[in-house]
Parts: sequence; structure tokens; C-alpha cells
Amino acid sequence: MRRFREEKGSALVMVMFMMLILTLLGVAVLSAAVGGARRTLTRENDIQSLQLTQKTLDESVAYIAEKLDGEKLKANVLGSTLQNVLTGIPALQASNAATGEGVKTELALASTRLLSAKASDDFAGNALKKESSYTVTLIAQSEINGVKRTLKQDVKVSLYPDFLNYAFGSEQDLILNGSPTIKGNIYAGKTLRVNNVANYAYRGQNLQKTSLFPRMQNRADGSQPLAFIQSLEDFTLSENGYAPRAVNRGADGAALSGELTIANVRKALDIDLSQVRIRKNEQFVKVDVDQSFRDKFIQALGLSESVEIADYASYLNGYPNALKMPVKPVPPVRPVDPLSTDKTIQDQYKKELDAYEKAYTDYIQVQLPKYQKELSDLTTALTTMKSTVVFNGDLNVDGDWLKGLMQTAKSASSWLIVNGNLTVNNTLDNTPLNIDSSILVTGAVNLGGKITVDSTLLTLGNTKIQDATITGVSKSGSVKEIVLISKGPILLNRVDAFSQANVAQTLRGFFYTDAAAELYGVGSNFDLQGGFFAKGNLTVNAVVGNSVEDASRQNIVFDDQTISKTSRFKVDYNDQVFNNQGLALPRVDQISVKAEKIELIQESQIPSK
Repeated sequence: MRRFREEKGSALVMVMFMMLILTLLGVAVLSAAVGGARRTLTRENDIQSLQLTQKTLDESVAYIAEKLDGEKLKANVLGSTLQNVLTGIPALQASNAATGEGVKTELALASTRLLSAKASDDFAGNALKKESSYTVTLIAQSEINGVKRTLKQDVKVSLYPDFLNYAFGSEQDLILNGSPTIKGNIYAGKTLRVNNVANYAYRGQNLQKTSLFPRMQNRADGSQPLAFIQSLEDFTLSENGYAPRAVNRGADGAALSGELTIANVRKALDIDLSQVRIRKNEQFVKVDVDQSFRDKFIQALGLSESVEIADYASYLNGYPNALKMPVKPVPPVRPVDPLSTDKTIQDQYKKELDAYEKAYTDYIQVQLPKYQKELSDLTTALTTMKSTVVFNGDLNVDGDWLKGLMQTAKSASSWLIVNGNLTVNNTLDNTPLNIDSSILVTGAVNLGGKITVDSTLLTLGNTKIQDATITGVSKSGSVKEIVLISKGPILLNRVDAFSQANVAQTLRGFFYTDAAAELYGVGSNFDLQGGFFAKGNLTVNAVVGNSVEDASRQNIVFDDQTISKTSRFKVDYNDQVFNNQGLALPRVDQISVKAEKIELIQESQIPSK
């Protein structure tokens, strides 16, 4: 009985202990529920603030594009026009209103403001300069229930031609056969035609190789590539040689459902349907090669815009102080001893020998030193150009007497004008030649060998780029490039074909032709860091992996065409071209507006007013 008496009250303790446990559990559950609700609310506020901020930026970009995109305008008034547009942005006006309410929203506790809209040259309240390109930085901020987010977006407003905005493009049909890898935007002025069969020529035969479809991939900065077309009806897909059909059509021509259209776009370019954009060719800002050449020519020589130039070559032939290639003296020929005992013949031979010795002495002591001095002066003139230089005749940069073309002080009016053909190809060794100059060429252009470049080049003739490795000059923390605009066709060819898939010929630059163009990454292997655009049709053919000639050299043997293999034609868009080549790029009279990606920034990163 004592044991039972000692256990009296134990039930109460147990009940109180259980109540404590349950209370703690309840508090924990309640705390978790309250914390989760708070986190959910905070996340909702975060998402809503981001959406409102992005909406403010989208509306501001739309306003700028509505006022400027496609408008006809001269470069000297772009700055003032842009300034008027920026001050009229509705979101900015609302943010600057006397009430300080910012942009109105449907959320009672929301505050959305466009903090600033400033162009790149709008500093310290000064008026914008008379430039051809500006970068407008938009900064917007939203706050909901104490959650504040700030976004920044750059918008490029320029009078530069549109072809510089694309990795591949054509004002007519853009034809992608096989498997090029594309990191950047593409544009088709008429039809975008995609096929998984690459065409190529081998020993006089026109052949085909079934490969993969093209692959559009994100760039290094994470930006998604976009395909600009006229309509989904003008985006055709062909597989294994079958007849092409629009990506939104079935084999019977009937319209496909949204899911099937998405699947076709994914198959054709490896991108989402949302990355396909409609940009009508009326909006495309074209470049007029003849007009651009004339503008740069007049600017370089300081001529009046009203001057009439019927023929550039004839105009330059009489140009004062024009450089030309010195004539290399020909050494005199030593007379041959007649080996005759006849005195008259011997006397004649001695006279000829005396004349030869005098001529040879003059050749060695006068003519040759003069020629070498003229050649040295010409080399110095072409490698230390401070203003416009005119060269009459064909110019050959061969690494022997001339290892490069350099301007020591670049400006919009400083050009090298070659009145003839320009050839850049190292014939002596493997040392890269340096082209660091803005150049106008009235004839043809031929590029080969290793070349480092920082140049804008316009030519009225054809262009041949054969077995060339073109890399950019490194300056001021950036890598430069060449912008080559050709009136005639551009032939891009590789002599050293059938290299390994990971050994590609580097071409850093943007290439434009006023004609049609066909590019091949089948036997050849190219790594284009920039873009290629044609006024006519642009056709790109490519396979993946290695391609080699068989032992009999009668056929090409290809690797298995699998997605793990590297494409033999890669293009990676370079968006620094406007900053690097801005002074020399051709101008147009139609405004282009291009919005860059949106960035999340901290409040401390907001520039002071």
C-alpha cells in the first residue's frame, strides 16, 4: 500500500508534461505557419515589385521606340531629338510630378518610379553632342510593403545600319543548311529556310551530307538569341531532303496546334517559340554601300557634299601629295665578252664595259639608295598615319617591306584611301600583319595569312578571304575587330581544309556584301566572332565533327553527326563593335532602337543626378 501512496500525483505531472509538449509543438507550428505566411507575403511583394519595375521599363522603351524607331533623321539632330523624347517619357514625368506619387498602380501600397533616363553623353546637364549613336540608361524602382527593387536597362539609339546587330542575316532569304552553331540574333528579310542537309562541292561534284539542324545558343553573358522573321509562314523547315513547309504547317498544309509549332521551332533552331520575333523588312535599316563610300570619301578629303565624283579612280589619279609605289631600279646588264681578237670588236666591248661599270656604280650608289629611301619613307608614311593618306596603285602588305597599315591618331575624317587593289598576306613568315586603320579601297580586297585588326574597311570591288586567321588588336582592355563592307561578293575559303573539329580558322569581324553569299563549314572549319550579312541570299552549310579525305582522295569521310560533336561553322556575335568602330562606321538616316537586357541593381549603384 505504501507504493501506491508514493505514486499519488504522478498523473498530474504527466498531464502537465504532455500539455507542455503540446504547447511547444503548437507554438512551433504556429510560428512556422506565421513565418511561412510572412515569407510568402514577402515573396509576393518581391515578385510584384519586380514586375511593376519591369513594366515601367517596358513602357518607357516602348515610348522611345514609338517616337524614334524607323524615323528618318540626320545625325546632327539626333542628340537634340533624343533629348526631347527622353524628357517626354510618361513614367519619368509622373515620377517628377509635384505630387511625388510616381507611376500609378492598382496596388494601394505600391510606389513605382522611373528614376532616370539619361543618354551616354548627357553629363553635368550639358546638351547632347552631335553623335550618331547614344546609349540611354533607364533606371526604375518599385516599392511594395517595404520591399524595394531597382532595375536598369540600356537602350541603344543609333543611326548605324542594322546588319551590325546580327550574327547571320540577309535582306532576302537566310538559308541554314546543316548544323552551324549560332550565338547571337539572326534576321531574314524574306524567308528563313532551315534544313538538316548541308550542301558542298568536292572535286567538281555537287554533293550533300545529312547532318543536324542548326543550334542557336545563349551567348557568354547569358543573353538568349532571337530569330527575326517576317512571319511564321516565312519560316520553313525541311528534313532529310523533303519539301520545305512552314513551321506552323503540317505535311498536308494544315495549320498546326501551338504545341506542334513550338516543337518545330525547337527542332529547327533549338530555341523556344518566344525567341522568334516578327520584324518587318520595312523596319530594317539598310546600308547603301555606294552612298556610304561616297560619304566617307568626301569626309576623308574634306570635300563639299555637293561635289560630283563620276569616277573615284580618275579623281584620285591627279590628287596632290598622293603616295605611290616607287619604281625599283633595274640593275644594268654586264656586256658579254665577244672573245674575239678583232681590235674593232674589242674596242667596242671595252666601251660597253666602261658604260656598264659607270651605270652599275650609279645603280649601287645612287639609284638603289634612292629607291630604298623612298621605300622607307613610304613605309613610315603608311605606319604612322595621322590624317587622310591617298595611295595610288595596288598596295601589297606582304610582311617584307611593309608589315602593316597603322593610324597613330584615328578620327572620323582620317582614312587610308587605296586607289587600286589591296592585298594583305604574309609571304615571308608566320608573324601577324597589323591592320590598324580605317580604309577605303576603289578596287578589290584580298586577305590571307595571320592578320591582327582594328579597322573599318569599305571596298567597291570583290573581296577574297582565303586561309586567313583574323584576330583583334587588344586596346584599352577590349579586343577590336574588322568591319568589312564589300560592294562585290565575298569569297570565304580555306585552303588548309579538313582540319580537326577543334582547330578552327578564327575570323574576328563583321562582313557585309551587297551581293549574295554562300558559306561552307564542311571541309573548312571556321570560328566567326562577329557576324556575316548579305543583301542577297545568305546560305550557310555546316556539319559537325571531323571531315577528312579518304586514302584515295576521291571522297570525304565524315564523323557521325551527333549533338556531342562540334560544329565546323561557329558564329559568336560581338556587341562591342559599335564602341570599337563607331568613328568609322557608315551612317544612315533612319533611327534604330535596340533594347538590351534588364539588370537588377542595388540602390547604392544608382548614379547621382
